[in-house]
This record gives sequence, structure tokens and C-alpha cells, in this order.
Amino acid sequence: MELKAVTVDIVQILELYASGRRDFSHLDFHEAWMPGVELSGVNLGQTNLASANLYGAGLEGGHLGGCNLWRVNLERANLRRVNLVRAILIRAHLAYADFSGANLQGSDLRLANLSQGVFRGTNLQKSNLSYTNLTGADLTGADLRGADLTGADLRRANLRAARLDGAKLERVWTDWPEVVSPEFSHLP
Repeated sequence: MELKAVTVDIVQILELYASGRRDFSHLDFHEAWMPGVELSGVNLGQTNLASANLYGAGLEGGHLGGCNLWRVNLERANLRRVNLVRAILIRAHLAYADFSGANLQGSDLRLANLSQGVFRGTNLQKSNLSYTNLTGADLTGADLRGADLTGADLRRANLRAARLDGAKLERVWTDWPEVVSPEFSHLP
């Protein structure tokens, strides 16, 4: 489906959301300025949000599957239980964001800043996390099976009970605190 070019400001979005609209899928919101917006349960599937500023946004339980979120700013955002399956998050700013229970299966997060992020119970299966900054991230119980973590910075990350079967771990940076997974036993 083709994206629809739309000129809409934050006031219009909030008015439509307040009136009960939740489906904003397949729209073009690239470079949108919406810091702190509260849109729990919103459907932004297949939407273009490239370079948008959503700092501190509340998108809990929303659907953002297949979105273009290249270079988006979602720092300190509430993304608990969000569907981000196959989303493009290359070079995204996601520091301190809460992804607890979210589904990012097959998403592309190359070169993203995920430092201090919360990924408790998050599905990151087969995601591309190569060269991401995950310093201090809480990955407790995260599912990273088949994920590409090549060159990722995992220093001070909590990987307790994380599933790493089949994950690519070449050239990862880490100081190994709280690591209990046997997948790391062969690394220096």
C-alpha cells in the first residue's frame, strides 16, 4: 500500500485521537515534531516517521509494525507492549525508552542508541542489533534468539535470563556483569 502524503499538525492528531480515532496507519509523518505526545493504543502501522521527534511519547500498546522510524527520536518514550515487528529503526535515538513486553521481531535497529533502555521480556528475535549502543540496558528475559548483535556495546547491560540461542555475538563490547547465559562462556 502506498503512503498518503498528509499535512497535519499535532493539534489535529490529538483532536482526532480524543474523538476516538486510533488508526493513523500508512500516513507520512516524517520529521514530525510531537515530543511528549500520549497516544496509547494508536495504530501507526506502515507509517513513515523518519526523523520524527517523539521524545518522551506514550505509545503503550500501540501498533507500529513495518514503520519507517529511521533516525526517529523516541528517547524516554513509553513503548511497553508496542508491536514493532519488522520496523526500521536504523540510527534511532531510543535511550532510556521502556520496551517491556514489546515485539520487535525482525526489526532493523542497526547503529541505534538503546542505552539505559528497558527490554524486560521483549521479543527481539531475528532483529538486527549490529553496532547498537546497549550500555546499561535491562535485557532481563529478552528473547534475542537469532538476533545479530555484531559489534554491539553491551557494557553494564543486564542479560539475566535472556535467550541468546543462535545470536551473532562477534565483536561485542562488554564487561560481562550479571551475565548468566552460557552463550557467552566461549568469549574472552
